[in-house]
Amino acid sequence: MSNLELKLNKIQKSYFSFADARKIADLDDGSLRVAISRLVKAGKIIALIKGYYCQDLAKVDFPKLALEIYAPSYLSFEWALGQTGVLSQKSYALTLATTKRAHQVEITDLTFIYRHLRADLFFGYEIKEGYLIAQPEKAFLDLAYLSLNGYAKFDAEEMDLTLLDKNKLRSYLKKFKSKRLNKLIGALFA
Repeated sequence: MSNLELKLNKIQKSYFSFADARKIADLDDGSLRVAISRLVKAGKIIALIKGYYCQDLAKVDFPKLALEIYAPSYLSFEWALGQTGVLSQKSYALTLATTKRAHQVEITDLTFIYRHLRADLFFGYEIKEGYLIAQPEKAFLDLAYLSLNGYAKFDAEEMDLTLLDKNKLRSYLKKFKSKRLNKLIGALFA
């Protein structure tokens, strides 16, 4: 086992970035790239996406990876609603809100879908189990808001709306400043 492999084994995350490897390796960037490339070719590490690697695919914390590779972002939309039971079906894709451009990443059989939200709508999330995740009311509004312009599918029939805090929902709804969204949500809770 090479010296670099031994050092990579000590990284406390389920994956690592090139920047993480740079911090522990006694190599210049060019040599480090070559060393990592050789480890990938030898099957000692796995390339996830450009600049990110792991030693065991089964141990990768994909939600944390999704948050790291395209920051700022937080888990929201279908994925967050599925985790809280509001949405009756769990999403296999990780869906995230970001202030950057919409983006999609495929890693093995997983898809990370980043949907753009205006900077003033980047709120309503919390840290839960080490993840930035939208509160159910915010994930619900994020999904409804994007559906108004065809960027997401919103079907309230597939949701348990009794799990949402109506006061928090109203408070968050005001921040969207959208008459169309107010009308849609108002009809659901009339």
